[in-house]
Amino acid sequence: MIIDRETCIGCGECVFTCTVAAIRQADEKAAIDREMCVECGNCLRIAECPTGALQQDELVWPRVVRKYFSDNQQPWPKELCFSTGYGRGTDECKTNDRSGRFQRGQVGVMIEVGRPGVSASFRDVEKVLQALIKADVEFEEKTPLTALMKDKGKGILRDDIRDERVLSCIIEAKIKKEDLEKTIGIVKQVATEIDTVFSFGLVTRLEEGFQSPLEPVFNAMGIHPRPNAKINLGLGKPIFEA
Repeated sequence: MIIDRETCIGCGECVFTCTVAAIRQADEKAAIDREMCVECGNCLRIAECPTGALQQDELVWPRVVRKYFSDNQQPWPKELCFSTGYGRGTDECKTNDRSGRFQRGQVGVMIEVGRPGVSASFRDVEKVLQALIKADVEFEEKTPLTALMKDKGKGILRDDIRDERVLSCIIEAKIKKEDLEKTIGIVKQVATEIDTVFSFGLVTRLEEGFQSPLEPVFNAMGIHPRPNAKINLGLGKPIFEA
């Protein structure tokens, strides 16, 4: 995203629409911090710049990866396409009745690195990926982040994207139930090593009476997870072998 300073009148309409505070007033004109801008397009859609000074410039690789992750109206190119073709991740557990992605004894790990207002660099994302390797995670194949890994076995991203920033991105993986306590410890440690925030979610198959098999681990560690969750009711017709 760019602002033509010749036509900008400094009205400030775009400043308040930026999701990461990358637009500031300078010398009675608006200016974009290109390093912080995640190319979400929010300012262009909402601000209604009266002079047309706010413009979407042509994005090339690797900067365009910012837009793929941050603008949910921007489709991924075919060569990097995954299961949904848009956004930061996949359908996760929401279609588990059909896909059977998460079986009993398995725990899904979903970590959304960054948030609107904060954003995240891929250098921080890579730190989380490499930390998870210590927990013997199995990264989900069909995600945009996995497609951008140079070495999935080591959690290493492509060299050309490390300096890019995104609104947020989602790490999707699976672990064995017996590795949950170790994984939580690893995630708590890496949280102190990165310069952003993240949400840590877990996926599990419920037991009889809608009881979570993960509760004993939480109780032993003194963890009180938030009660809000996405629930798959199992109404879909399975397309996998049970």
